[in-house]
Amino acid sequence: MDRLGGPRLTDVVSMSPYLIATTSTAVAGAVVGGIFYAFSTFVMTGLDRAGPDAAIAAMRGVNAEAQANAPFLLVFVGSAVLALGVGVIATVRLAQPGSGYVLAGAVLVLVAFLVTVMFNVPLNDHLAAVDPTGSTAADATREWHAYLGPWTAWNHVRTLAPLLGSVLILVGSRGR
Repeated sequence: MDRLGGPRLTDVVSMSPYLIATTSTAVAGAVVGGIFYAFSTFVMTGLDRAGPDAAIAAMRGVNAEAQANAPFLLVFVGSAVLALGVGVIATVRLAQPGSGYVLAGAVLVLVAFLVTVMFNVPLNDHLAAVDPTGSTAADATREWHAYLGPWTAWNHVRTLAPLLGSVLILVGSRGR
């Protein structure tokens, strides 16, 4: 420790690769959960207030950007890759203290990726296929509400899972 109570550079350099991997996974999972938290707590509600036509157009734009945004994809896909690696290591080390927490946390971080692929992306793809020019106001309202409820429910899952997973990983990595 330095005189301010923080780690010395030599302490950081000598950290184990396992501790670096678990901490990195926890941070990446928390960032992903935080991004989805914004959608769960105010973005989707804000879009809904704008009305179905505006909400559909905006969400289509958000989804297109998410698929092409390198910083987002790096953290999102990176958290899943890190969680997979840390989960494998925790499985191999399962007899060691804290490894069960790390494994459970890694699975929860992976849940965000899996839920996205299995549920949110198909809903996004359906919304992208909606023809805004050939839709009536009633059609747009029906499509938006068919999208909003399930998408938001699955988003709650992909918000909570990596946030809880991050906590479990940190608890487990400190328990060794």
